[in-house]
Amino acid sequence: MRRKPEYDATVEMGFPVTLIDAAIEHDDGSVEIPNLNTLLSTLAVARVLDPGQLVGTEIRFLRHVLDLTGSEFAEKIDLSNKSVVSRWENDKVRPGGYTEKVIRQLILNLLGMHAPGIEIGANAIPGMKIQPRKISEGPLRLSLRLVENRDESEKGRSRECYAAAA
Repeated sequence: MRRKPEYDATVEMGFPVTLIDAAIEHDDGSVEIPNLNTLLSTLAVARVLDPGQLVGTEIRFLRHVLDLTGSEFAEKIDLSNKSVVSRWENDKVRPGGYTEKVIRQLILNLLGMHAPGIEIGANAIPGMKIQPRKISEGPLRLSLRLVENRDESEKGRSRECYAAAA
């Protein structure tokens, strides 16, 4: 068993993600991604804090991290037309600026406390200027490094995730 210096987790995550020192390769060739829930929360928070406009695969990823159906997701962000989530995820239409900020704020509210190592400013989303992106640009590629910290008060190792757009 050894830690992989770099691992492309695009298939597992549903959009381009490179894990740096965060995946473990076993002797049989299988790969384990430790602390998967923390990793998913961290990636979701890192993505919504980047001002680049969300594309369909990213919206689908965010919805899946929240473990919501399209209808449940629409209800959470107070949409009357529940079918619009499917159209966003398939890049048929894009959410408007206000709706995109509501999605981003929902992610921070529900997952921000589960994303160690990411500093979230009080005005992070309301003050954000969302940068237009072409659908053809596809999702942002994120890189995540797993950093192990020893904390004497917790008697052992705690893992903290740090993510950044690459």
